[in-house]
Amino acid sequence: MSLKSQLRISIVTLVALLVLSQCVLSLRIMAEDKFRDALERAQSISNQVGHLVLQRVNEQAMAVDPRPATIEEIEQVWRRVVENDAALPSLLAKSMASSSVVIEIMICDDSGLILASSTPSRQRLTYQSLPDFMQWKERPLWDRLTEVMTQTKDYAMVVPLGASDSQKQVLTIRVVVSSVLIRDAIVPQVMLLAGVSTLTMLASVLLAYLFSNVVLRSLDRLSRRIDSITTGQFSGSSADDSREAKEFAEVQSKLDVLSQQFRGAREDMVQLRNNIEVMLERLEEGVLLFDPGEGLQRISRSAEDLLGLEREDVAGKPLSEIFPASSELGAVLRHVVNHQRAVRDVPVTWDSGSGSARLLVNVELLESLPEPGRFSLLLTLRDAEMRHQIRSQLDISTRLAAISRLTGGVAHEIKNPLNAIALHLEILKSKLAGDARVEREVEVIGGEISRLDRVVKTFLDFTRPVDLRLHTLNLVEAARQVAALVWPEAERAKVSIELDSPRSAAFIRGDEDLIKQALLNVINNGIESMKNGGRLRIRVFEEDEDVVVTVVDQGAGIPPEIREKIFNLYFTTKEKGTGIGLAMTFRVIQLHNATMDFTSEPGEGTTFFMRFPAVEGEEPLPTPPAKLVDGKAPTESGVPASR
Repeated sequence: MSLKSQLRISIVTLVALLVLSQCVLSLRIMAEDKFRDALERAQSISNQVGHLVLQRVNEQAMAVDPRPATIEEIEQVWRRVVENDAALPSLLAKSMASSSVVIEIMICDDSGLILASSTPSRQRLTYQSLPDFMQWKERPLWDRLTEVMTQTKDYAMVVPLGASDSQKQVLTIRVVVSSVLIRDAIVPQVMLLAGVSTLTMLASVLLAYLFSNVVLRSLDRLSRRIDSITTGQFSGSSADDSREAKEFAEVQSKLDVLSQQFRGAREDMVQLRNNIEVMLERLEEGVLLFDPGEGLQRISRSAEDLLGLEREDVAGKPLSEIFPASSELGAVLRHVVNHQRAVRDVPVTWDSGSGSARLLVNVELLESLPEPGRFSLLLTLRDAEMRHQIRSQLDISTRLAAISRLTGGVAHEIKNPLNAIALHLEILKSKLAGDARVEREVEVIGGEISRLDRVVKTFLDFTRPVDLRLHTLNLVEAARQVAALVWPEAERAKVSIELDSPRSAAFIRGDEDLIKQALLNVINNGIESMKNGGRLRIRVFEEDEDVVVTVVDQGAGIPPEIREKIFNLYFTTKEKGTGIGLAMTFRVIQLHNATMDFTSEPGEGTTFFMRFPAVEGEEPLPTPPAKLVDGKAPTESGVPASR
């Protein structure tokens, strides 16, 4: 740290300590004064109310006939007089006007019953005990100040009243003081102190800056001269040198000679350093160079990437700090230093903070010419996982190619029976012509066979472009049809399906069969996830310029460790699953320039979001959105059919 900075910091610190001490002292005096004033006000009000009550009690007790003869009779008369005096509450309220911290004055009997109060609504209530204000005054000042500034409390000044010829307490006057009102009286003073302190601190900073500039002006010029030498831009003596003190002038003269010698050496060093830097940046291997004192001198960009370090953070730091001996890499380096023996291709694991990396380590010992017997360390690093990853990717590519050939043959075998089923279904349809009920079921089967045929074709074309048959599609109606299709399966699984949409139509450009297949895959997954039944909610709505479909189930949820894999082809957690459904769904969504995402909480269910670009519809649906409630299938009118 420079002398100027030290001087500035010293001045600011000194002023800050003085200001802080003054603030603490002023705050103490002010707080003590406010607390004393609150106590005196409360005592004054207590005495004033005591005299007032005694006067009114004595005046009205004189009119009692017969006169009370015993202490018990006197107590009864006092209570009755105080309780029935209609003017007493207003007199108590007027007594509060002399203090800004009193919020209530009460007169209670010996059982704590409030006979009169400045707040009439509290009459005949039982007094709730409050901390004694006199005892609170005896506590340490900072405890009281902290309590007032951070808490909301009430305190009571208690004054007992009794008959002159008896030591027994008949009535009790309680003056309630609020910490909030005390705080309101203190806060303006605190804010004033804070403002004065802030201005004083700012003034001290300005003073430190000006004073240091005046005192250290010659040192500044000398410092600039040294800086110019180190950067190779020294321009010799200047006109200001004649105004310098003798000592500074001698130093600057010697600096002139030194700069001439330094300039030539520096030019050679800069050229050498540039060559080294270019070489290090071009190396794919990570390179670190430590000097004989084990301080880091150079680190290449590749080393920064491999180790997760920043050059600015580690430059000049010791080896033991960058690579602790507790780490594998640190242990290897410490072994090299202790035994003065180089090592090659030592595998180590390095935790960079963002993950672990497997590295191959080479360490060379470079003897220092100016200091024989001392060695610098040249550390080179390579990513040991790179070759393994390349080999793994080739293996995966080979397996995927083999799977593709296998699944292509399976898909061919599926298409043959599908064609036969479709042919025989047409024959069956012609034989059953005229039966409307059967024709409807046959139509459903035919539609499903067609979609299954499309699924097989899509599967075969999974890695090739798909020929989309795009047209304007009402996504609400498509979701209703899919919900009706899965209803029997949902009823068997004790799952109720609810389809909801704020509008009867929401249009997108899409391939109807592929969209239905995508919805069907997600809905079936939701039903299968609810092993013990539940509710599956399908919602279609417009948001901004998109149409959003959400499918919410009440299943077991998706564990965090597999969430990144669920859209992978052939990945499945089901015993008899194929791992194709969600992968195909994801691809269908992408083919429609749409997005798909999900949220899941273990044990609470999963929500899938499918967002499609909205378009203007050709014609609206005449029917309202369908709803499936309690496992009932929708009819054409959207009302659940009874069974």
